[in-house]
Amino acid sequence: MNCTAIIISISALAFTVFSFWWMNWRKGTIRLGSNLRSYAACASQNRLLIELPLIFFNTGAVPLVVENLRLHLPKITEENKYLFFNATVAKLGTDENRGFAKPFSIRGGDVLEIICEFQNTSTSFKFEEGEYEYKIQALLGHKEDWLTLREYSINARGDALKTLNERLITHDNQKMQP
Repeated sequence: MNCTAIIISISALAFTVFSFWWMNWRKGTIRLGSNLRSYAACASQNRLLIELPLIFFNTGAVPLVVENLRLHLPKITEENKYLFFNATVAKLGTDENRGFAKPFSIRGGDVLEIICEFQNTSTSFKFEEGEYEYKIQALLGHKEDWLTLREYSINARGDALKTLNERLITHDNQKMQP
């Protein structure tokens, strides 16, 4: 009988410690939403600018700090295949409430919606019809290397090509149905 009481007590203590750790100290990962319904982009005058509405989710209990972001676009044939996190905006395709890029934190178990602007000012890239795959990478406060958060694609269709290569306009990112 005494042995059973000790086992139950140790099990209850282990459960309590584990539960406290899970709810308060567990470091999670950052996940991005799975679908980008729209985007804004412009490729003109040796500048490529892409705005993306991103949804970040912290799976852990402690806050995570995102020091910086970048967008890796492999279809750029030049050495510099990265677009750097330059600013945030309140509305996609506008300069409304535009602010310089800065580190941000995501509380444990929390979601953060943010429209991020990525730029490369030394590229001769022009959009052509097709699908452009890219990776969103982050430099987190507790890591030393860039981490790929998710891969997405931009669907550049014939009707959008003129504006994509002239001015910043919001575009629907849905694939055309056959």
